[in-house]
Amino acid sequence: MMGSHLCLPKSQSEECGRRREKTMAELGTDCFSALPESLVIIEILSRTSPRDVCRFSAISRGFKSVADSDNVWDRFLPSDHRKIISRSVYPVAFSTKKQLYFLLADGFVLLDGGKLSFSLDKASGKKCFMLGARELAIECGRFPVNWTWRHLPQSRFWEQANLRAAPCFDISGKIEARLLSPKTTYVVYLLFDLGPLKYGYKGLPAKASVRFEGERGDGSGDGDGDEITNIVSLAIRRFSSGSGGQFAQQRMDKWMETELGEFFNGQGNTGEVEIRLMGFEGDYRTYDLFVEGIELRPKIDS
Repeated sequence: MMGSHLCLPKSQSEECGRRREKTMAELGTDCFSALPESLVIIEILSRTSPRDVCRFSAISRGFKSVADSDNVWDRFLPSDHRKIISRSVYPVAFSTKKQLYFLLADGFVLLDGGKLSFSLDKASGKKCFMLGARELAIECGRFPVNWTWRHLPQSRFWEQANLRAAPCFDISGKIEARLLSPKTTYVVYLLFDLGPLKYGYKGLPAKASVRFEGERGDGSGDGDGDEITNIVSLAIRRFSSGSGGQFAQQRMDKWMETELGEFFNGQGNTGEVEIRLMGFEGDYRTYDLFVEGIELRPKIDS
């Protein structure tokens, strides 16, 4: 009859209700476990961030299996990561792409005979490089070059350049723009140490320059001549007040760093980024300067 309802015995109706509640509870606590590891979910996760994916993996067991998959973490790794790590001095051992990501984000690998260091910015997955001292050109103008090579225990490289009682210096290095992450602003740092003389000295000024030589990938033409210069200091500022300029900072790994400048690496740039630091004549005679290298890191938005 139209409009009539099917009636179940009370015991059978209660059993159906309990099954329905159990099913809803399971879906509520683990709803993604019923979904396949589809390209849709992977695409959604890959448009977030590594930090977000780690948070999402705690939602459910099913979601964790997708969030930890190689298909997701391969999107966070640079597209050329296989080519880069093939240049590693030592074999890079990993079982998953997530493990590789955090290996590079929490540490580094040495490339090209130990002269170049490669790592990832943990938050963004963008590439970081450090040119070791052996990869830099180090000169001292018209004065005899007074450099020796040492090894300090806190170093990631096998050798550091050590300048003693020299009146000036000229340090330069370069890196191909194609190696860096595209559409990224990079900040350039000198990593160094002054031994026990790092605190309480005036100035220690130097002229820093960052210059792009090559073709812009955005169609804006020749990038030659795009140069940024700054006056920086290799001394740590003792007080909050003082003259302008970029002072050095103490790092957790026992090195000091001072910012040399920044630049934007566009999509498809071909050419080189040239970095140079010149110590003014007469300012460094009493210092014991150790140079670890020049590091390029993605700029962190404040």
